[in-house]
Amino acid sequence: MTTPPLQDDPNPNDPNPARSSATLAAFAGQVQRRLGLETESEAEILTRATLNEFGKVVSSGLAQDLTVSLPPELSAELRGQRQSDDKARSIGRAEFVDAVSGAVHSVDADEVERQVEQVLHLLREWLPESDVDRTLEQLPGDLVSLMR
Repeated sequence: MTTPPLQDDPNPNDPNPARSSATLAAFAGQVQRRLGLETESEAEILTRATLNEFGKVVSSGLAQDLTVSLPPELSAELRGQRQSDDKARSIGRAEFVDAVSGAVHSVDADEVERQVEQVLHLLREWLPESDVDRTLEQLPGDLVSLMR
């Protein structure tokens, strides 16, 4: 797992997920700071849109497993998009970013891709390494690179 160190944290204003309470505000606050977004609301919209689409590209079983490590408010974004028997859906990077861009404030595809990448990096930090490995195995190749 790529969690920042507890000691000598290079950015003490960016809460470490290992010691943060698992709340939507903590997750969205980290997104806001990493991307330099103006408001936590903007970060929350981006986060929800990204996880909403992410929940469509992993199997329902994996989506359910991932929710254990996330704030309850974000867990619903992953689970709510799938039927219980759905399999992972393969989509491309551009389609994924385009779907997220429909819900966020930016219309610049490169900027949205950068933002999505940061949300997925943070997701990776919040997940146990075993879930990260399982997730990367399920994702199409060009989406894997967004999460690495």
